[in-house]
Amino acid sequence: MIIHTTPTYFGHDWTLHVNGKAFYLGQDVKFCSRVLGMNGSEVVSAIGDADLSKIETREKLARFIVDELGLTDEQINSLESWELCCQ
Repeated sequence: MIIHTTPTYFGHDWTLHVNGKAFYLGQDVKFCSRVLGMNGSEVVSAIGDADLSKIETREKLARFIVDELGLTDEQINSLESWELCCQ
């Protein structure tokens, strides 16, 4: 389970990779505020690191998102790749 980031004009787009599936989440700031109900600094505080160039941090972020959304393996397997997107 990991988050992949892609730089964009306004920030970074996130894609969650879990259970062999990829879920496009959208722009980092929008996803944090609209889906998680948090700002970026709160997410950083929750995962303990802000350096998304490190695999460990991206893995922590992925686990945090799955846990915050309460996603089970069964739910993840039934979701379409766009269903977690926030744009």
